[in-house]
Amino acid sequence: MMIKGHSPEVLLSYDETPGASAVVNKWLDAGHDVSIITGRPYSCYEASREWLDRHGFKRIRLYHLNKYGRDSFIKNSDFSLELDDYYKMHFDYAIEDSPMAFRFFDHLPDLKVMVYDRPWNKGCDLPDERFMRCYGWEMIDNSMNTIG
Repeated sequence: MMIKGHSPEVLLSYDETPGASAVVNKWLDAGHDVSIITGRPYSCYEASREWLDRHGFKRIRLYHLNKYGRDSFIKNSDFSLELDDYYKMHFDYAIEDSPMAFRFFDHLPDLKVMVYDRPWNKGCDLPDERFMRCYGWEMIDNSMNTIG
């Protein structure tokens, strides 16, 4: 199922989450540094990059992080990250929808995490006050403007 779910035809069939590209492009226009770090296997980089480009995310860097140890990664590429390299990075804000990924923010005590409300995370407890449940991209944008 994981192989089929990460096939190009499946990845390219997804619709954009309403409002995402408008908000992200607004942030980029304002000079913010925006990256996508996904736990998808690096084998779907090309399809993921194509999807982003088609949906108005051409200016965003895309990284595939070997979070779950299921990939043998391409070393020294521009798009694959091992955990050691990820833990050297700094972020002010993160947008996440997977409770399994919350632990990957533990090294950033000042990080604000917007948890995009999805069916698979509705029942999860948020780890601490840094995490805020958001119900859409307008709320994410407004929250990032108000929490400083």
